[in-house]
Amino acid sequence: MDVVVGRLGRPHGVHGEISVEVRTDDPENRFAIGAKITLKETNQVLTVAATRWHLSRLLIKFEEIQDRTQVDKVRGKLLVVEVDPSQTPTGNNEFYEFQLIDLEVFNQKNKKLGVVKEVLPGSAQALIVVKTPENKEVMVPFVNQLVPEVDIKNKRIVMNPPSGLFDEENAEDAR
Repeated sequence: MDVVVGRLGRPHGVHGEISVEVRTDDPENRFAIGAKITLKETNQVLTVAATRWHLSRLLIKFEEIQDRTQVDKVRGKLLVVEVDPSQTPTGNNEFYEFQLIDLEVFNQKNKKLGVVKEVLPGSAQALIVVKTPENKEVMVPFVNQLVPEVDIKNKRIVMNPPSGLFDEENAEDAR
């Protein structure tokens, strides 16, 4: 299963170095020298040649990208790595986005709200897209206050949505 670990940003200099929007809790291992990372959109495999932090941004030099022109061709593309679907992250309350898909969603009174259909990454936090029994889609910020419990083993999420979030006016027709 592919897991997004970053998004390629702007070039840095003229020799092929590129900034990366990191989307992993383990950048030291995911972007280690010699690591193979795939461009999601093209399936091109890139090899990490060098990394460094500059003003809180990760800069990477890939063996396959030699100049600024080549960086411009991959700008905005997602970086993914292959992860065994049975593998789970090591930290508490950590999981891969693909593990959330198709989990049933309940409120704290055990009323079924729907099923997770998608996880959208965001700059502040991810959004969970829940398809309701009425075939509507509701986007819920993936923050601890609204999503206090994720139980991968039992394929269940408990949410504490604010009043009105799952009302008709906040849902989009998924048909």
